[in-house]
Amino acid sequence: MTAPTDRHVLVCGPGTDGTLIEALGALGWTPADPHATTPVGLLVITPTPQDGDDGTWSAAAAMDATAEVIRGITERRERLRSGRGLVVVAVATPPGRAAVRSAGDGVVAAALAMSVQLFAVDWAPDGVRCLLVVTGGDGGEPLARLAHWLAAPDAPALTGQTIDVAAVDHATLRAPGA
Repeated sequence: MTAPTDRHVLVCGPGTDGTLIEALGALGWTPADPHATTPVGLLVITPTPQDGDDGTWSAAAAMDATAEVIRGITERRERLRSGRGLVVVAVATPPGRAAVRSAGDGVVAAALAMSVQLFAVDWAPDGVRCLLVVTGGDGGEPLARLAHWLAAPDAPALTGQTIDVAAVDHATLRAPGA
């Protein structure tokens, strides 16, 4: 699997440890300069984790984490528009977890799921798509394969949805046309 030519990826957020960038690089993606104004074909952004080891969380911190991701996306709108890019908001916890374990992370995921739907509608005329991807805490190679597949020119033009990496059939993640 190789990415379309001249595709640049920007990975940002506290949950990124370099594994995702390496995995995307192996698929042919080139890391973009975060401070440049050049087009971006793929933006992967993660929120700050919320739940402490003791299960406590703060509503204010959850709101701040959500706002930080939204700001990170909107600040890159022109880069995404010129690259007709895909935004992948990667969260570890499903939005449905807001009422059970991992409540803080679930609240952030639920708020970001709504934001993704709004971005999808608002930015569709510009050719920018936006998805929420639940990683289950594995933001490395499985997320890279899924993002790469979704960004391919002949992949399904999904936008506004929530996708769980664990629920995706790995046979589906072959390069389109392969």
